[in-house]
Order: sequence, then structure tokens, then C-alpha cells
Amino acid sequence: MPASQLPERLAALDIGSLTVRAAVAESVAPGSISIICRRQEITALGERLAERGRLSPEAMNRTEAAAAAIVKEWQGLRVGRCQAVATQAVRQAENGAAFLNALKTSLHLPVTLLTSAQEASLTLEGVLAVLSPKFREAAELVVFDLGGGSCEFMLVRGNSEPIFAGLPLGVLTVSQSHPVGDPPQPEAVSSLRQKLQEKLGGFVTANFSSLLSRPPVLVGTAGAVTTLAAMSLKMMAYEPDRINNLVLSRNQLDELTAILAGLPESERARLPGLNAARAGVMVAGALLVLAILQAFSQDFLVVSDAGLLEGLLSRLSKIHGPRGVNDQPGCFPDNGKGVIILLQGSGN
Repeated sequence: MPASQLPERLAALDIGSLTVRAAVAESVAPGSISIICRRQEITALGERLAERGRLSPEAMNRTEAAAAAIVKEWQGLRVGRCQAVATQAVRQAENGAAFLNALKTSLHLPVTLLTSAQEASLTLEGVLAVLSPKFREAAELVVFDLGGGSCEFMLVRGNSEPIFAGLPLGVLTVSQSHPVGDPPQPEAVSSLRQKLQEKLGGFVTANFSSLLSRPPVLVGTAGAVTTLAAMSLKMMAYEPDRINNLVLSRNQLDELTAILAGLPESERARLPGLNAARAGVMVAGALLVLAILQAFSQDFLVVSDAGLLEGLLSRLSKIHGPRGVNDQPGCFPDNGKGVIILLQGSGN
């Protein structure tokens, strides 16, 4: 087939507080994509950010190197248009703007700093694209994206506009601000569990309780949630299609949390389904997920591998124009188009 008749290829790069994620997809139709390859590397860009207020040179160098290696791989994949985005760590850091400018220069790639609402909107688009109708059509649906430095929540109710609320509370920030020891100390784990339950309970009460008539269907995405799903399946090789729409019960999550909290990091790193580089944040990750379930009075969780990255690729597929989308109207609406913003919390 002549190159001019081949499906357009799109690439996206998500520079997160913990992980750099990337994917290349073919545009099937406007808003519809088929992913052909994925890549991720844990670089901990937000390491010690809460106490320092700045991104460290080491974390920036790790992240820039990982991003550059990914972009170099794209050169042989016939990518037509591409976009990189940055999230909470860059939003929060005093030197975030300088790091963003350095990335644009070194990668020769559009890099957009997303607002919390834009991040939520893209994540919701990615999740809904793969969510089973039996969950997607629930009367009340809450999608949450539990990242390294923040957690975004999106409430979907029928044909109403989605409602967003987020707070800077993620697996990396919690792991570093509330260390539980290695191996984890039961008293420290219990204390952290209680603090997270209080924090998430107050957040949900303030932002969502008055809008809900029943416990909503909960859908979780991002690394901690998908890791728990992979652990439940004892995956030796990660398979996104088996993760999408997997249901985890509170009992399963309790059991997985007990396993994670009962092992030193070196032994957690060897558990089937757990990326060794993520072992250090998974106790906090599991406790956060349990706190979210309790806050919404729900006994199960639906898992989505798709999220921000897939939403970004879907959005790219709707835009016609030259390489890069920074100047394309509507891709990253400044007001988080389609999302009503309730609150962006502070502190942890």
C-alpha cells in the first residue's frame, strides 16, 4: 500500500510525577485509535518535591533521558503527529516552567502543561473508550486517576456534564511524606491507613456526597490500580486487554494490601504482576485505593488500563493539521471543556 494510503500514526508522551508513559497509535477514525506499541519508564520526577518545592537535577535528568529515548524510537515508526504533556509534578514545582522549556528544546516536540481539569477530561475520554457498557451506562459513575503526585476524580451522571474534583495526593507523595518503614511497620501502616481514610472521606463528603444518590460505580486507572489488578491475576507479562474492565472486590484488595504491607521492598519487587520499580510506592498505593472505596461506600472497583495517554491520542485523532497540536484550537481547552470544576484541593 502506498504510504499516502496508510493510516495516520499518532504518538503521545505523558510525563507524570512517577512514570513516563508513551504510546503510538493508528488513527482509525476521528476519536478512534488502535494502539500499536506502548512504553513506560519509572523516573520519579516528583521525588522529594513536597519537601523541596523544586524538581531535583537528578530527577529531571532521568526523566529527560527517558523521554528522549522514547522520542528517538518514534523516528522509525512513521509517526505523523505527536504531543507530550506534563502533569502534577511540573505544575507544582518552582522550576517546573524551566524544566518544561528544557524538554521542548531537547525533544523538539510540543510539550503542554495540563491543568488538573484538562488532565481529568483527557483521562475520562480514554477510560470511557474502553469501558464496558454495563459500567459506562451506570446512573452514577466515578472515574479516578491515581497518579504519583495527584488524584483526579470525575463524576459522570447520564447526559449531565462530568464534574471534576482533584487533590495533590498520589502514591509517590504519600510514600515519601508518610514512610511506613522497610519492612513496613504495622503501627505505621495502620496510622497511614487511618490518615488516608480521614483525608479521602472528608474530600468526598465535601465534593461529591451531596451529588450522589447511591454508591457510584467506581472505575480506577493509572499504575497503582493496574498493578493491583495484575497482581490479582498473577501476570508474568502485562496484558492491557485483560486489565480493562476487570473487577476487584474490597476483599481482594484487602488481601493484596496485606501481602504488600507484610513484605520488605526487595521481596515485594518479586511478586507476580508487580513492576519491581514500583515496589516502593505500592503500600501507599493500595491503602489509597482502599480509602477511596471506603469514602464512596463501595465494595468493588472496575479497573481501566486506558486513561490519560489514550485520551490524548483520541483527541489528537480528531485534529487535522501539521505535526504537533499546541496551536490547534479545542485540543486543550483552557477551561477544561466539558468538565465542571468543583475544587482543586491542597496539602496532603
